[in-house]
Amino acid sequence: MVSDDKTPEFPGGDSSVPNGNPSQPAEPQADSPVADSAHQADGPVADPAREAYSQGSNYAQNAYGQAPEASQQAPGGDSGAQSAAPVGPDSGAQAAGAYTQGAYTQGAYTQGAYTQGAQAGYPQGTQAAGYPQGAQPAGYPQAGGYGGPGGPGYPQSAPRPPADPAKKKKIILFSSIAAGLVLLLVIGIVVINAINTTQYGPEATVNKYLTAISQGKASAANKLVDPGVTKGAAALLSDDILKESKALMKSPKVTDVTTRGDSANVEISYSIDGTVYDGDLQLSKNGKQGLFFDKWKIDKPLLSSVYVYVSNSDNPLVSVNGADVDFGKSSKLAAYPAAYEIGAPENTFFEAEAQSFVAGTGSKASLSEGVTLEMAPTQDLTDAVQEQVNAHLDACAAQSVPNPENCGLRSLYYFDFSGDPTFSYKVDKYPVVTVNESGAYFDATKGKVTGTATGELSYPGGQGTMVYPWDDWTINGSIVIDGDKVTIEDIY
Repeated sequence: MVSDDKTPEFPGGDSSVPNGNPSQPAEPQADSPVADSAHQADGPVADPAREAYSQGSNYAQNAYGQAPEASQQAPGGDSGAQSAAPVGPDSGAQAAGAYTQGAYTQGAYTQGAYTQGAQAGYPQGTQAAGYPQGAQPAGYPQAGGYGGPGGPGYPQSAPRPPADPAKKKKIILFSSIAAGLVLLLVIGIVVINAINTTQYGPEATVNKYLTAISQGKASAANKLVDPGVTKGAAALLSDDILKESKALMKSPKVTDVTTRGDSANVEISYSIDGTVYDGDLQLSKNGKQGLFFDKWKIDKPLLSSVYVYVSNSDNPLVSVNGADVDFGKSSKLAAYPAAYEIGAPENTFFEAEAQSFVAGTGSKASLSEGVTLEMAPTQDLTDAVQEQVNAHLDACAAQSVPNPENCGLRSLYYFDFSGDPTFSYKVDKYPVVTVNESGAYFDATKGKVTGTATGELSYPGGQGTMVYPWDDWTINGSIVIDGDKVTIEDIY
Protein backbone atom coordinates (compact mmCIF):
# COMPACT_ATOMS: atom_id res chain seq x y z
CA MET A 1 0.00 0.00 0.00
CA VAL A 2 1.34 3.43 -0.93
CA SER A 3 0.92 6.07 1.79
CA ASP A 4 2.06 9.64 2.49
CA ASP A 5 4.36 9.97 5.45
CA LYS A 6 2.34 13.03 6.48
CA THR A 7 -0.88 10.91 6.86
CA PRO A 8 -0.95 8.59 9.85
CA GLU A 9 -2.53 5.15 9.27
CA PHE A 10 -5.43 3.75 11.24
CA PRO A 11 -5.06 0.40 12.82
CA GLY A 12 -7.36 -1.07 10.22
CA GLY A 13 -5.07 -0.11 7.40
CA ASP A 14 -7.18 2.74 6.02
CA SER A 15 -5.64 6.15 5.68
CA SER A 16 -7.79 8.09 8.11
CA VAL A 17 -6.65 11.19 10.01
CA PRO A 18 -6.89 11.33 13.81
CA ASN A 19 -9.22 13.86 15.38
CA GLY A 20 -7.42 16.07 17.88
CA ASN A 21 -5.37 13.37 19.55
CA PRO A 22 -3.04 11.52 17.27
CA SER A 23 -3.25 8.42 19.46
CA GLN A 24 -7.04 8.05 19.12
CA PRO A 25 -8.83 7.18 15.88
CA ALA A 26 -11.12 9.85 14.51
CA GLU A 27 -14.74 9.22 15.30
CA PRO A 28 -17.11 9.75 12.45
CA GLN A 29 -19.60 12.52 12.88
CA ALA A 30 -23.21 11.62 13.46
CA ASP A 31 -24.55 13.13 10.32
CA SER A 32 -21.73 12.22 7.97
CA PRO A 33 -21.99 9.50 5.31
CA VAL A 34 -19.10 7.72 6.82
CA ALA A 35 -20.90 7.47 10.12
CA ASP A 36 -23.87 5.86 8.40
CA SER A 37 -21.70 3.36 6.66
CA ALA A 38 -19.76 2.58 9.83
CA HIS A 39 -22.99 1.66 11.71
CA GLN A 40 -24.25 -0.61 8.92
CA ALA A 41 -22.37 -3.72 9.73
CA ASP A 42 -24.17 -5.78 7.13
CA GLY A 43 -24.43 -3.02 4.52
CA PRO A 44 -22.30 -2.60 1.41
CA VAL A 45 -18.64 -1.46 1.55
CA ALA A 46 -18.27 2.22 2.57
CA ASP A 47 -18.02 4.73 -0.22
CA PRO A 48 -14.35 5.81 -0.56
CA ALA A 49 -15.33 9.34 -1.49
CA ARG A 50 -17.43 9.75 1.60
CA GLU A 51 -14.65 8.30 3.73
CA ALA A 52 -12.08 10.69 2.26
CA TYR A 53 -14.42 13.61 2.82
CA SER A 54 -14.96 12.66 6.43
CA GLN A 55 -11.28 12.13 7.09
CA GLY A 56 -10.36 15.43 5.48
CA SER A 57 -12.93 17.23 7.59
CA ASN A 58 -11.56 15.68 10.76
CA TYR A 59 -8.01 16.52 9.81
CA ALA A 60 -8.96 20.13 9.11
CA GLN A 61 -10.68 20.31 12.51
CA ASN A 62 -7.53 19.01 14.14
CA ALA A 63 -5.22 21.33 12.19
CA TYR A 64 -7.21 24.54 12.65
CA GLY A 65 -9.04 23.84 15.87
CA GLN A 66 -12.47 24.04 14.29
CA ALA A 67 -14.67 22.08 11.95
CA PRO A 68 -15.56 23.49 8.59
CA GLU A 69 -18.51 25.75 9.08
CA ALA A 70 -19.62 25.78 5.52
CA SER A 71 -22.11 23.19 4.52
CA GLN A 72 -20.38 20.92 2.16
CA GLN A 73 -21.81 18.33 -0.11
CA ALA A 74 -20.30 14.94 0.47
CA PRO A 75 -18.25 13.50 -2.27
CA GLY A 76 -20.17 11.37 -4.62
CA GLY A 77 -22.95 13.91 -5.15
CA ASP A 78 -24.95 12.98 -2.02
CA SER A 79 -26.47 16.18 -0.81
CA GLY A 80 -28.13 14.62 2.18
CA ALA A 81 -25.03 14.72 4.42
CA GLN A 82 -24.51 18.34 5.49
CA SER A 83 -22.88 19.95 8.48
CA ALA A 84 -25.26 21.10 11.13
CA ALA A 85 -23.27 24.28 11.67
CA PRO A 86 -24.73 27.44 10.23
CA VAL A 87 -23.26 28.76 7.08
CA GLY A 88 -21.44 32.10 7.52
CA PRO A 89 -19.77 34.49 5.10
CA ASP A 90 -16.32 33.14 5.89
CA SER A 91 -17.27 29.51 6.21
CA GLY A 92 -16.39 28.72 2.64
CA ALA A 93 -12.94 30.25 3.05
CA GLN A 94 -12.30 28.38 6.26
CA ALA A 95 -13.36 25.14 4.72
CA ALA A 96 -11.33 25.85 1.67
CA GLY A 97 -8.25 26.53 3.85
CA ALA A 98 -8.80 23.30 5.70
CA TYR A 99 -9.21 21.34 2.52
CA THR A 100 -6.31 23.06 0.81
CA GLN A 101 -3.78 22.36 3.53
CA GLY A 102 -5.75 19.63 5.25
CA ALA A 103 -7.13 16.32 4.30
CA TYR A 104 -7.99 17.11 0.71
CA THR A 105 -4.56 18.46 -0.31
CA GLN A 106 -2.35 16.32 1.85
CA GLY A 107 -4.84 13.92 3.47
CA ALA A 108 -6.86 10.95 2.63
CA TYR A 109 -8.71 12.39 -0.32
CA THR A 110 -5.56 13.18 -2.28
CA GLN A 111 -3.50 10.25 -1.22
CA GLY A 112 -6.14 8.17 0.52
CA ALA A 113 -9.12 6.18 -0.54
CA TYR A 114 -10.24 8.42 -3.39
CA THR A 115 -6.86 8.60 -5.06
CA GLN A 116 -6.04 5.03 -4.45
CA GLY A 117 -9.51 3.65 -4.90
CA ALA A 118 -8.30 0.10 -5.27
CA GLN A 119 -7.53 -0.01 -1.54
CA ALA A 120 -11.08 0.98 -0.65
CA GLY A 121 -12.69 -1.69 -2.72
CA TYR A 122 -12.50 -0.15 -6.17
CA PRO A 123 -10.75 -1.91 -8.95
CA GLN A 124 -7.24 -0.85 -9.78
CA GLY A 125 -7.27 2.08 -12.18
CA THR A 126 -10.93 2.98 -11.54
CA GLN A 127 -12.40 5.82 -9.57
CA ALA A 128 -15.47 6.24 -7.47
CA ALA A 129 -18.70 6.07 -9.22
CA GLY A 130 -20.39 9.30 -10.08
CA TYR A 131 -17.25 11.39 -10.68
CA PRO A 132 -16.25 12.26 -14.21
CA GLN A 133 -12.80 11.51 -15.47
CA GLY A 134 -10.43 14.21 -14.27
CA ALA A 135 -13.13 15.88 -12.14
CA GLN A 136 -13.20 16.25 -8.39
CA PRO A 137 -16.11 16.36 -6.01
CA ALA A 138 -18.20 19.46 -5.94
CA GLY A 139 -17.33 21.93 -3.22
CA TYR A 140 -13.61 21.19 -3.24
CA PRO A 141 -11.20 23.95 -4.15
CA GLN A 142 -9.56 23.88 -7.51
CA ALA A 143 -5.81 23.39 -7.62
CA GLY A 144 -3.87 26.57 -7.15
CA GLY A 145 -6.85 28.37 -5.60
CA TYR A 146 -5.72 28.14 -2.00
CA GLY A 147 -2.78 27.59 0.21
CA GLY A 148 -1.11 31.01 0.15
CA PRO A 149 -1.42 34.27 1.92
CA GLY A 150 -4.29 36.32 0.69
CA GLY A 151 -6.14 33.32 -0.67
CA PRO A 152 -9.56 32.14 0.56
CA GLY A 153 -9.39 30.58 3.98
CA TYR A 154 -5.94 31.94 4.81
CA PRO A 155 -5.86 34.23 7.85
CA GLN A 156 -5.55 37.79 6.70
CA SER A 157 -2.96 40.06 8.39
CA ALA A 158 -4.35 43.09 10.20
CA PRO A 159 -4.10 46.27 8.07
CA ARG A 160 -1.59 48.92 9.21
CA PRO A 161 -3.09 52.13 10.50
CA PRO A 162 -2.38 55.14 8.28
CA ALA A 163 0.71 57.23 9.28
CA ASP A 164 0.17 60.57 11.00
CA PRO A 165 0.75 63.22 8.28
CA ALA A 166 2.26 65.69 10.75
CA LYS A 167 4.67 63.12 12.11
CA LYS A 168 5.54 62.06 8.58
CA LYS A 169 6.31 65.70 7.66
CA LYS A 170 8.52 66.09 10.73
CA ILE A 171 10.46 62.96 9.86
CA ILE A 172 10.93 64.18 6.29
CA LEU A 173 11.96 67.64 7.55
CA PHE A 174 14.48 66.31 10.06
CA SER A 175 15.87 63.87 7.51
CA SER A 176 16.25 66.66 4.97
CA ILE A 177 17.97 68.92 7.51
CA ALA A 178 20.35 66.14 8.56
CA ALA A 179 21.17 65.31 4.95
CA GLY A 180 21.70 68.99 4.22
CA LEU A 181 24.02 69.39 7.20
CA VAL A 182 26.06 66.37 6.14
CA LEU A 183 26.25 67.73 2.60
CA LEU A 184 27.30 71.15 3.87
CA LEU A 185 29.93 69.55 6.08
CA VAL A 186 31.35 67.57 3.17
CA ILE A 187 31.31 70.65 0.93
CA GLY A 188 32.91 72.70 3.69
CA ILE A 189 35.72 70.20 4.14
CA VAL A 190 36.33 70.09 0.39
CA VAL A 191 36.30 73.90 0.13
CA ILE A 192 38.61 74.31 3.14
CA ASN A 193 41.07 71.78 1.74
CA ALA A 194 40.99 73.48 -1.66
CA ILE A 195 41.52 76.95 -0.18
CA ASN A 196 44.17 75.59 2.17
CA THR A 197 46.09 74.25 -0.80
CA THR A 198 45.61 77.05 -3.33
CA GLN A 199 45.73 80.12 -1.08
CA TYR A 200 47.48 79.11 2.12
CA GLY A 201 49.55 76.04 1.31
CA PRO A 202 53.32 75.86 0.72
CA GLU A 203 52.91 76.54 -2.99
CA ALA A 204 50.81 79.66 -2.38
CA THR A 205 53.30 80.96 0.18
CA VAL A 206 56.22 80.49 -2.20
CA ASN A 207 54.34 82.05 -5.12
CA LYS A 208 53.65 85.16 -3.06
CA TYR A 209 57.33 85.40 -2.15
CA LEU A 210 58.51 84.93 -5.73
CA THR A 211 56.02 87.50 -6.99
CA ALA A 212 57.42 90.13 -4.63
CA ILE A 213 60.98 89.46 -5.81
CA SER A 214 60.00 89.42 -9.49
CA GLN A 215 58.32 92.81 -9.07
CA GLY A 216 61.38 94.34 -7.45
CA LYS A 217 59.67 94.67 -4.07
CA ALA A 218 62.60 93.79 -1.85
CA SER A 219 61.00 95.30 1.24
CA ALA A 220 57.91 93.08 0.82
CA ALA A 221 60.12 90.02 0.36
CA ASN A 222 62.06 91.00 3.50
CA LYS A 223 58.81 91.00 5.47
CA LEU A 224 57.75 87.61 4.15
CA VAL A 225 61.12 86.02 4.94
CA ASP A 226 63.79 87.48 7.20
CA PRO A 227 66.98 87.79 5.12
CA GLY A 228 69.03 86.92 8.19
CA VAL A 229 71.91 89.32 7.43
CA THR A 230 73.28 92.39 9.17
CA LYS A 231 72.25 95.88 8.14
CA GLY A 232 75.52 96.53 6.36
CA ALA A 233 75.32 93.27 4.45
CA ALA A 234 71.74 94.01 3.37
CA ALA A 235 72.70 97.03 1.25
CA LEU A 236 71.41 95.38 -1.95
CA LEU A 237 68.14 94.17 -0.38
CA SER A 238 66.30 97.42 -0.99
CA ASP A 239 63.59 98.54 -3.37
CA ASP A 240 65.76 101.29 -4.84
CA ILE A 241 68.41 98.82 -5.98
CA LEU A 242 66.30 95.77 -6.87
CA LYS A 243 63.77 97.72 -8.96
CA GLU A 244 66.55 99.25 -11.04
CA SER A 245 68.01 95.87 -11.98
CA LYS A 246 68.93 95.33 -15.58
CA ALA A 247 66.76 92.19 -15.60
CA LEU A 248 64.36 91.01 -12.90
CA MET A 249 63.18 87.49 -12.26
CA LYS A 250 60.66 86.37 -14.89
CA SER A 251 58.16 83.50 -15.10
CA PRO A 252 58.69 82.27 -11.53
CA LYS A 253 56.80 79.07 -10.83
CA VAL A 254 56.63 76.12 -8.49
CA THR A 255 57.70 72.89 -10.18
CA ASP A 256 57.24 70.44 -7.32
CA VAL A 257 55.94 70.32 -3.75
CA THR A 258 56.81 67.61 -1.24
CA THR A 259 55.00 67.77 2.09
CA ARG A 260 55.89 65.63 5.06
CA GLY A 261 53.85 66.42 8.14
CA ASP A 262 54.65 69.95 9.28
CA SER A 263 57.44 70.54 6.77
CA ALA A 264 57.55 70.99 3.02
CA ASN A 265 60.09 71.31 0.25
CA VAL A 266 59.16 73.43 -2.75
CA GLU A 267 61.19 73.33 -5.95
CA ILE A 268 61.05 76.40 -8.18
CA SER A 269 62.27 77.72 -11.50
CA TYR A 270 62.56 81.17 -13.03
CA SER A 271 64.45 82.97 -15.77
CA ILE A 272 66.78 85.96 -15.71
CA ASP A 273 67.95 87.55 -18.92
CA GLY A 274 67.01 84.46 -20.92
CA THR A 275 68.65 81.87 -18.65
CA VAL A 276 66.50 79.47 -16.62
CA TYR A 277 67.53 78.98 -13.02
CA ASP A 278 66.23 76.61 -10.37
CA GLY A 279 66.15 76.42 -6.61
CA ASP A 280 64.29 75.03 -3.64
CA LEU A 281 62.79 76.46 -0.49
CA GLN A 282 62.20 74.77 2.85
CA LEU A 283 58.97 75.59 4.68
CA SER A 284 57.38 74.68 7.99
CA LYS A 285 53.93 75.11 9.51
CA ASN A 286 53.54 78.13 11.73
CA GLY A 287 50.10 77.79 13.31
CA LYS A 288 46.73 78.66 11.81
CA GLN A 289 45.20 81.66 10.13
CA GLY A 290 41.50 82.29 9.77
CA LEU A 291 40.75 79.43 12.23
CA PHE A 292 40.84 76.72 9.58
CA PHE A 293 43.82 77.41 7.33
CA ASP A 294 47.43 76.42 7.82
CA LYS A 295 50.07 79.09 8.03
CA TRP A 296 53.35 78.23 6.34
CA LYS A 297 56.60 80.13 6.66
CA ILE A 298 59.71 79.95 4.52
CA ASP A 299 62.62 78.91 6.71
CA LYS A 300 65.44 80.36 4.59
CA PRO A 301 65.36 83.23 2.09
CA LEU A 302 66.02 82.87 -1.62
CA LEU A 303 69.29 84.77 -1.74
CA SER A 304 72.33 84.79 -3.94
CA SER A 305 75.56 86.77 -3.61
CA VAL A 306 77.14 89.55 -5.63
CA TYR A 307 80.95 89.54 -5.69
CA VAL A 308 82.80 92.72 -6.63
CA TYR A 309 86.56 93.09 -6.75
CA VAL A 310 87.98 96.59 -7.26
CA SER A 311 91.38 96.76 -8.83
CA ASN A 312 93.75 99.71 -8.58
CA SER A 313 91.84 101.02 -5.63
CA ASP A 314 91.62 100.50 -1.93
CA ASN A 315 88.22 102.12 -1.95
CA PRO A 316 85.44 99.45 -1.75
CA LEU A 317 82.79 101.93 -2.87
CA VAL A 318 81.13 100.95 -6.15
CA SER A 319 77.89 101.67 -7.93
CA VAL A 320 75.19 98.98 -8.10
CA ASN A 321 72.19 99.84 -10.27
CA GLY A 322 73.07 103.52 -9.90
CA ALA A 323 73.49 103.58 -6.10
CA ASP A 324 76.80 103.76 -4.27
CA VAL A 325 77.38 100.66 -2.19
CA ASP A 326 80.26 99.85 0.10
CA PHE A 327 81.26 96.20 -0.35
CA GLY A 328 83.71 96.33 2.53
CA LYS A 329 86.60 93.96 2.95
CA SER A 330 84.64 90.82 2.08
CA SER A 331 83.82 92.10 -1.43
CA LYS A 332 80.49 90.22 -1.19
CA LEU A 333 76.90 91.23 -0.52
CA ALA A 334 73.64 89.26 -0.40
CA ALA A 335 71.15 89.88 -3.19
CA TYR A 336 67.83 88.63 -4.50
CA PRO A 337 67.92 86.88 -7.88
CA ALA A 338 68.29 89.55 -10.60
CA ALA A 339 70.80 91.02 -13.03
CA TYR A 340 72.75 93.86 -11.43
CA GLU A 341 74.65 96.63 -13.22
CA ILE A 342 77.98 97.26 -11.43
CA GLY A 343 80.38 100.06 -12.14
CA ALA A 344 82.22 103.01 -10.68
CA PRO A 345 80.59 104.95 -7.88
CA GLU A 346 78.10 107.58 -8.88
CA ASN A 347 80.50 110.48 -8.76
CA THR A 348 82.98 112.01 -11.15
CA PHE A 349 86.11 110.89 -9.32
CA PHE A 350 86.41 107.38 -10.78
CA GLU A 351 85.58 105.63 -13.96
CA ALA A 352 85.33 101.99 -14.93
CA GLU A 353 83.66 99.89 -17.58
CA ALA A 354 80.25 98.85 -16.25
CA GLN A 355 79.57 95.13 -15.98
CA SER A 356 76.48 93.03 -15.43
CA PHE A 357 76.28 90.31 -12.84
CA VAL A 358 73.42 87.80 -12.55
CA ALA A 359 72.74 86.69 -9.02
CA GLY A 360 71.09 83.33 -9.64
CA THR A 361 70.46 80.20 -7.61
CA GLY A 362 70.60 76.49 -8.19
CA SER A 363 72.67 74.51 -10.62
CA LYS A 364 73.40 77.40 -12.98
CA ALA A 365 74.36 79.98 -10.40
CA SER A 366 77.83 81.52 -10.81
CA LEU A 367 78.64 81.65 -7.12
CA SER A 368 82.41 81.41 -7.58
CA GLU A 369 82.55 84.21 -10.11
CA GLY A 370 82.22 87.90 -9.59
CA VAL A 371 82.86 91.30 -11.10
CA THR A 372 86.31 92.84 -11.26
CA LEU A 373 86.25 96.57 -11.81
CA GLU A 374 89.25 98.24 -13.30
CA MET A 375 88.80 101.48 -11.43
CA ALA A 376 90.62 104.59 -12.66
CA PRO A 377 90.60 108.07 -11.13
CA THR A 378 89.29 110.82 -13.30
CA GLN A 379 90.63 114.29 -13.84
CA ASP A 380 87.89 115.49 -11.61
CA LEU A 381 89.45 113.65 -8.70
CA THR A 382 92.85 115.13 -9.51
CA ASP A 383 91.34 118.60 -9.65
CA ALA A 384 89.59 118.05 -6.36
CA VAL A 385 92.79 116.92 -4.70
CA GLN A 386 94.69 119.82 -6.24
CA GLU A 387 92.20 122.19 -4.75
CA GLN A 388 92.65 120.62 -1.35
CA VAL A 389 96.46 120.77 -1.66
CA ASN A 390 96.44 124.43 -2.62
CA ALA A 391 94.24 125.23 0.31
CA HIS A 392 96.50 123.36 2.62
CA LEU A 393 99.62 125.12 1.32
CA ASP A 394 97.95 128.48 1.65
CA ALA A 395 97.44 127.64 5.28
CA CYS A 396 101.11 126.70 5.54
CA ALA A 397 102.22 129.98 3.95
CA ALA A 398 100.16 131.91 6.42
CA GLN A 399 102.25 130.67 9.30
CA SER A 400 105.22 132.61 10.71
CA VAL A 401 107.08 129.80 12.39
CA PRO A 402 110.05 128.08 10.91
CA ASN A 403 109.41 124.61 9.50
CA PRO A 404 105.60 124.49 9.89
CA GLU A 405 104.30 120.93 10.29
CA ASN A 406 102.90 118.98 7.35
CA CYS A 407 103.80 121.72 4.91
CA GLY A 408 106.94 120.39 3.28
CA LEU A 409 108.93 123.45 4.30
CA ARG A 410 112.24 122.53 5.85
CA SER A 411 115.10 125.08 6.19
CA LEU A 412 118.52 125.26 7.86
CA TYR A 413 117.78 128.59 9.52
CA TYR A 414 119.66 127.62 12.75
CA PHE A 415 122.95 128.01 10.91
CA ASP A 416 122.08 131.63 10.28
CA PHE A 417 120.23 132.73 13.38
CA SER A 418 121.09 132.50 17.06
CA GLY A 419 117.47 132.10 17.90
CA ASP A 420 114.20 131.32 16.13
CA PRO A 421 113.54 133.92 13.48
CA THR A 422 110.13 135.02 12.29
CA PHE A 423 109.16 133.62 8.89
CA SER A 424 106.92 134.79 6.15
CA TYR A 425 106.09 132.65 3.13
CA LYS A 426 105.07 133.42 -0.40
CA VAL A 427 103.77 130.71 -2.72
CA ASP A 428 105.23 131.21 -6.14
CA LYS A 429 103.82 128.08 -7.65
CA TYR A 430 101.62 125.36 -6.19
CA PRO A 431 102.86 121.83 -6.47
CA VAL A 432 101.17 119.79 -9.19
CA VAL A 433 99.00 116.93 -7.89
CA THR A 434 99.17 113.43 -9.28
CA VAL A 435 96.66 110.83 -8.08
CA ASN A 436 97.72 107.22 -8.10
CA GLU A 437 95.80 104.51 -9.98
CA SER A 438 93.75 103.52 -6.98
CA GLY A 439 92.68 107.08 -6.33
CA ALA A 440 93.70 106.67 -2.71
CA TYR A 441 96.96 108.63 -2.65
CA PHE A 442 98.46 111.70 -4.24
CA ASP A 443 101.82 113.35 -4.82
CA ALA A 444 102.16 117.13 -5.23
CA THR A 445 105.52 118.14 -6.73
CA LYS A 446 107.41 120.93 -8.45
CA GLY A 447 105.96 123.70 -6.44
CA LYS A 448 107.76 126.94 -5.61
CA VAL A 449 107.62 128.94 -2.45
CA THR A 450 109.84 131.58 -0.85
CA GLY A 451 110.40 131.95 2.87
CA THR A 452 111.80 135.13 4.49
CA ALA A 453 113.27 134.89 8.00
CA THR A 454 113.99 137.85 10.31
CA GLY A 455 115.90 137.58 13.60
CA GLU A 456 119.18 137.77 15.56
CA LEU A 457 121.94 136.75 13.20
CA SER A 458 124.63 134.38 14.37
CA TYR A 459 127.26 136.15 12.29
CA PRO A 460 128.19 139.10 12.41
CA GLY A 461 125.28 139.43 14.91
CA GLY A 462 122.48 141.87 15.23
CA GLN A 463 119.14 141.81 13.46
CA GLY A 464 119.13 140.49 9.99
CA THR A 465 117.07 138.88 7.26
CA MET A 466 117.61 135.73 5.33
CA VAL A 467 115.67 134.31 2.31
CA TYR A 468 114.97 130.62 1.83
CA PRO A 469 113.52 129.51 -1.54
CA TRP A 470 111.95 126.12 -2.33
CA ASP A 471 112.05 125.43 -6.04
CA ASP A 472 110.67 121.89 -5.79
CA TRP A 473 108.05 122.19 -3.19
CA THR A 474 106.57 118.71 -2.63
CA ILE A 475 103.95 117.22 -0.37
CA ASN A 476 102.27 113.81 -0.27
CA GLY A 477 99.16 112.39 1.34
CA SER A 478 96.11 110.17 1.12
CA ILE A 479 92.72 110.90 -0.41
CA VAL A 480 89.41 110.50 1.36
CA ILE A 481 86.24 110.53 -0.70
CA ASP A 482 82.88 110.83 0.99
CA GLY A 483 80.25 111.09 -1.68
CA ASP A 484 81.02 114.21 -3.63
CA LYS A 485 83.43 115.53 -1.02
CA VAL A 486 87.18 115.01 -1.24
CA THR A 487 89.64 115.61 1.58
CA ILE A 488 93.32 114.91 2.03
CA GLU A 489 95.01 113.38 5.04
CA ASP A 490 98.38 112.20 6.27
CA ILE A 491 100.27 115.01 4.52
CA TYR A 492 104.02 115.04 4.86
